[in-house]
Amino acid sequence: MKVLIIDDEDDVLTMYKERLAADGFEVITADNGQKGLDAAFAAPPDVILLDIIMPKFNGLDVLQMLKSRSETKDIPVYLLTNLPEEASGEKARQLGAAGYLVKVNNEPSTVATLLKGLSSAQKRE
Repeated sequence: MKVLIIDDEDDVLTMYKERLAADGFEVITADNGQKGLDAAFAAPPDVILLDIIMPKFNGLDVLQMLKSRSETKDIPVYLLTNLPEEASGEKARQLGAAGYLVKVNNEPSTVATLLKGLSSAQKRE
């Protein structure tokens, strides 16, 4: 399963990339919204982990753009952010997010478990 992580914090990108790669995921990273969109359109991943507060398009703008294009509209996008769900969760769901994960409540191992479940579900389809 190919995972695209879009986040402007290098430490976050490194931490999640190392953990997910160790669990067998192919991981691509982008450090701003524009690079994330470019990566998603060039080679659509199976799932996207997306921060909200970033330069060159915030995560909600990126989510809206991803859901507006035929090649990326069906990719599950999980917001992975430090913003509490009360701040942006409803807007994220309206835009088509598959889930909303607050970083402080979801360690990389928790996210890896979630993605393994998605991967298993895809294989059964």
